[in-house]
Order: sequence, then C-alpha cells, then structure tokens
Amino acid sequence: MKTYLEYKLFPKLEDVFVDSTPQHEAVFFPLLTIDLKSINKGEGKVHFVCYFRNGEDTIINDPNLGYNFIRFKIIGDKYQFNGNFNEIYLFEKSIKWYEEAKEIYKEHKEKYLSNSDFVKQEDAKRKEIDFEYYYYIQGVLNYWVTRDKYIETGKFIQGSAYTYGNSNQEREIFTDFDAYDDEGYPDEILEETLTELKLNLDTLDYIGSLKGYNYLDLGADETVLFVNEKLKEALIYYNWS
Repeated sequence: MKTYLEYKLFPKLEDVFVDSTPQHEAVFFPLLTIDLKSINKGEGKVHFVCYFRNGEDTIINDPNLGYNFIRFKIIGDKYQFNGNFNEIYLFEKSIKWYEEAKEIYKEHKEKYLSNSDFVKQEDAKRKEIDFEYYYYIQGVLNYWVTRDKYIETGKFIQGSAYTYGNSNQEREIFTDFDAYDDEGYPDEILEETLTELKLNLDTLDYIGSLKGYNYLDLGADETVLFVNEKLKEALIYYNWS
C-alpha cells in the first residue's frame, strides 16, 4: 500500500483533456493532478480544474456545469467535457480575451513578475472599460505567473506576490485527501445542487479538496473533487464561501 501522495501541479491542458481545443484553453485552468493509487482510491489519475464561472446564476441550464460545479466524463486518465461551451459565462468574450491575455503576457511578462506600476495602470484601464473584462484578464495572467514561478523555483507562491507585492508565503497545495468533512454542518448548497442533478452524496467517492485561490485569482475558496465510479464521471464542486 502506498503511503505517499503522487501529484503534479499545473498539469498541461493536453494531459487533462481528451482532444483539448482553444475553447478548453480559454475557460478551463488545470490546477492539480492526483494519482489515485497513491491515495488508495483506485487506479488512474484525476484532475482539479478551475473554470471561468457564471458568478451568481444558480439556474442549471446544462447538467454538466453551473455556477458552483462542473462535471467531466472520465476517459482513461483524462477528462471529456460533454457540456455546452456556450452555457459558460461570457464564453465568446473569453475566447477573445484569452488571446489578448496571451499577447499581454508575451510582451510584458517581466512587468507582471516585478510589481510594476505599469500593471496597476493597465488594470485600472481595463476595470473602467468592463469589470468582467478586467477580472478575466487579471485572473488568467495571475494563473500564468503562479504557474511559471512554481516551475522556475519549485515554490508554490501565489502570483500576486510577484505582480502586486502581496504575501510571499508558500501556499498549501491541497487541503486534504481523507474523508469529506463538512465540520458537522451540511453544505446546503451542495445538497441542493446534487438534488437538481439527481445525484446522492453517498454514491460519490470523495477524492480531496484544495483552495482554488492559491492557484489563481479566479479560484474558489474551496474546490472539492468527487468521482462517480458508476458513471465514470468527475464532479468538481466550488464553495464560494
């Protein structure tokens, strides 16, 4: 029996998704890959993923995603998204914004690593145009800074430490991989979501949880990963407490 955790931070998109596309790239942000055997929870690999969510909309128009969850089909060690990309919040704009973010990072990467006044000025300009535009661009750039500095240094420090001079303490990679713990208080929003999806918590295998905002500013306070072995699905639940 293995007693050590095998994981990979910031896995590549193509290692997470079957037939990944530019659409996947613009809205899905891989955070952490876990080898299930290393935590004695079966075979294969599963992935924590953040996505650009629909903020306060609690209406589920697509059973594969909502403001606080997303579902993926598990095929081998990868995911397949069977939902409607157009149901993802500001999807068409995200495609354009993502391309813009790539150009910004390509041209000004060093400024995003050095607490530059340029970054603050650019943030302010985008915020005046459209808050969601600012929020998306800033979140994607933060993801890349956090990822690239981790790859460079081996230290998991939130990218805002480099870009804005925030805390440079090393962050927790994950919260736990034991049993799902609601601290004695049932998560009513999770229960309501599962009811709408016609799922039962007892049929889901809890894999683990992490703090999404350690990885990127778009991340939830708590990101919880479940696997439905019967349906061969991963369910990621986002707690925006």
